[in-house]
This record gives sequence, C-alpha cells and structure tokens, in this order.
Amino acid sequence: MKRVTAVAFLILLLAGCSTTAQEIRRPGGIKEYSITCGVGSGYGACYERANQVCPGGYDTLSEDGGVWTNELRIACPSAKTPTE
Repeated sequence: MKRVTAVAFLILLLAGCSTTAQEIRRPGGIKEYSITCGVGSGYGACYERANQVCPGGYDTLSEDGGVWTNELRIACPSAKTPTE
C-alpha cells in the first residue's frame, strides 16, 4: 500500500511541474496561446513560459485556476500571420 501511495504522489508531483503552450489561430491571422501549468508550480511557471513564447511582450487575455492546473491565455501583439 505504501508503494502505491508513493507512486501516486510522484505522479501528482510531476504533473504539477509541467508547462505546455498550445498555439490557437484566430480569424484575421491573430495568434493566441493557451499556456497550461501545474498548480504546484503556480502562475510563475505560466508567466515564464509566456515570456518564452512571446519574447517581445504579450497581452494577458485570461487566467483560469483549476484544481490540478492553471491556464493562462495570451496574445503576442506582433504575432500575426499574414493573410492572403
């Protein structure tokens, strides 16, 4: 039983440390990003990832805190795909 508890704890700990960024393309060529980070790392990890995704700065569109993850939605002002 102790082994199962230890493994479950380790999985939750690792899930709390991961940070991902997903690109979302909006009409007109605007790019937004949904950045998800584990609650264990806080919003600091989300903001750090946002700075990596948009080194020239970004606009925060929304913040959503959940039980297991936090989500930060941003837009890079200069990240516009040319439309034809």
